[in-house]
Amino acid sequence: MDLTAPAILRTEAIALRINPFSRTSHVVTWLSPEHGRIATVVKGACRPKSAFLGQYDLFATCELLFYRRDHNGAHAIRECSPLEPRDELRDDWRRVTTASYYCDLLSRVAQPGQESADIYRLLGSALDRLRQSPPDAEGILRFELKLLQHLGLLPHLDLCPTCHTPEHPWLRFALASGRACCRHTAALMPTEPTVTLHRDVAGHLRSLAGREPETAPHLSLGSRRFLGIFMRCHLDTPPAPRRLAFELLETAPALFGAATGEAR
Repeated sequence: MDLTAPAILRTEAIALRINPFSRTSHVVTWLSPEHGRIATVVKGACRPKSAFLGQYDLFATCELLFYRRDHNGAHAIRECSPLEPRDELRDDWRRVTTASYYCDLLSRVAQPGQESADIYRLLGSALDRLRQSPPDAEGILRFELKLLQHLGLLPHLDLCPTCHTPEHPWLRFALASGRACCRHTAALMPTEPTVTLHRDVAGHLRSLAGREPETAPHLSLGSRRFLGIFMRCHLDTPPAPRRLAFELLETAPALFGAATGEAR
């Protein structure tokens, strides 16, 4: 038995990124439930007679058979079969924008070789919802909150009934501890960076996390700004992909067509 031979593994996976490797080959980054983030080299993927032609695309769930190679970050793929192509997501620019942000975010937070069943199911469910209904800003916020919950990083948004009264609507929120500051917790976080948060925004975030009835959508902007700061602190993700996703969702179709040169 050759103990140096690479192991052959089979798994489901969602395509997060597709990058060129050569003129005819790709490096595909996947999210799998058993193995976390996977990078596979698909040699000859763009050749007309390639067995991989049309077998994978962004946002698609596929069944993979690949050779695990522990000495580098990319594995050799042997087979790929589409299970959920999700073609609808690539036909609408709003869905493309939102799905691309979800996949980019997961490609940054998922770890290679680490069991990731919860966030794999979260991504698959979010992509399937996009197929059924148009995306919106609150849908992105719900996805981010669920991701933070699965990672054990959901901010503690319950307020102190003594300190955070309606007469004092603004409060300080400690980013590292992930909770609101008050006189009962000040001694525990004396040097932490804090941000200002309105109690209504905290309530809106609680409702988006499914812990309270829905609140007014006019609070989405405040929730978006706070959650962006919180995620940069805990996930160390760049702000540009997130900002672009929200901006494009708010862009009128006519303006988007003019900017990209599409005929109307």
